[in-house]
Amino acid sequence: MKKYLSFALLLCMIFAVCSCAQQSETETAPEFSLDLGVTDLMGEDFLLMHNNAEHSSGEEYLGYVVDTEFADLALQRIREVENTYHVKITEQRATDLTNRIQAGTASGLVPIDAAQGSSGSLAGLLRTGYFADITQLQEYIDYTNSAKWGNTENLKPLFWNNGLYGVIPAAWPIHKYRSVDGAVVVNEDIIRRLNQTDPRELVERDEWTWRTFEELMPIYNHINDAGDEVKALSTTVHWLFRTMHTTNGEPVIIRQDGDYLLSLHSPVTFEAMQTAWNWTFGEYSTYVNIDLSNVWENMLAAFIEGRSVLTIMNGTDLCGSENSIAYSMDNFGVVPFPHGPNGTAQNTGATITDTRFSTCIPALAKDPAISAFVLNAIYEPLPGYEDEESMIDCFRRFYFFDDRDVTNFMNMYNTVLYNYREEGVTDVYIGIRDNRSMQESLDAYAVADETNRIKYIVNIESSIDEIFGE
Repeated sequence: MKKYLSFALLLCMIFAVCSCAQQSETETAPEFSLDLGVTDLMGEDFLLMHNNAEHSSGEEYLGYVVDTEFADLALQRIREVENTYHVKITEQRATDLTNRIQAGTASGLVPIDAAQGSSGSLAGLLRTGYFADITQLQEYIDYTNSAKWGNTENLKPLFWNNGLYGVIPAAWPIHKYRSVDGAVVVNEDIIRRLNQTDPRELVERDEWTWRTFEELMPIYNHINDAGDEVKALSTTVHWLFRTMHTTNGEPVIIRQDGDYLLSLHSPVTFEAMQTAWNWTFGEYSTYVNIDLSNVWENMLAAFIEGRSVLTIMNGTDLCGSENSIAYSMDNFGVVPFPHGPNGTAQNTGATITDTRFSTCIPALAKDPAISAFVLNAIYEPLPGYEDEESMIDCFRRFYFFDDRDVTNFMNMYNTVLYNYREEGVTDVYIGIRDNRSMQESLDAYAVADETNRIKYIVNIESSIDEIFGE
């Protein structure tokens, strides 16, 4: 049986957005079809264009460092799909990915079968009709399968107007973890030299709290054998505030009476923000190295060079690229951010700012149904990594030094929350300085936050409810 997919309405909308209605003749949108019983795609060309190399200067293949097992397995999978379905697959990196999609749409046909990149670069396009609604392609991509295509927190920036316009290859090793921000990385060698309890043990005993860390700060902060000061924590304003935001028990978005409210302006979350302010500018600031320029490379370098005991990292800089901590250090630990008095061990501080590997299908690709079919085949689990146990074993063997690191990091993914930074709701993080109190900083952004809440959050959250149910 054939499944027919009509994109007439979407085509009309896109042509209106691109001012292509000036053509004298009325355009007729084609119907796309794919016979699921046919596996021969007759030598069809399939172009997967991506821009996945953020925070990496080395060569990669479909998001994996080359000459590694994962890169080899990814290449093997591409060849298998090509041979099985008689399709020619080309993967191509393009830093001007969004421009190419816009230009193709303006001409009436996008010569890209699938686009992959960060949600921040693709969200503007999907919200103006450039991508196909994945919910209309469910026969080929089962977006309800979160193990294969990502959970709703990963996918939040890809929802719009009761549709879902992208997925992520969650079944492929490492990829879904690269979007996780907020992992606390520990220099275990320094902890041992200071003769201190391993923070992993504090997590196990549920003693890894704000208060505990404040007590440890003057101990962690020390002068090393070379005569250099080592800070307890090295980070940036942005990273500290966005990580601490959710560690006092409240999520980013609070559901109340059918509405979607911002926890950022609630009393419980204010306690987290005020504590972060005290660590940055107040009584604990002596022990915390804050890079006010918000340059992530600086805090990464400070930690790798042994100038801090702890830092805050994302998944890409922890284990996802050739210059990440896993490739640069011999002994580190991974723990969640310490939680506040109203929080628990499940309030890990892990958030998503950008969903990496967001995979979308241009609405004007030559056949979105075939695109979905091929993507589904490509992103089946790689051999040897078909379940969570194999992923746990992978982390143990290749990236982390202790089973507790694996448990902690995977728990961060399972509790991760989209932080709506790309939608402007947490712009306050960037501009916090000591010339304003925490309350004054929040008040300065209150009107803009409410505007963006209505513009973005209500649309996205209600779209999720419409598709998956409340």
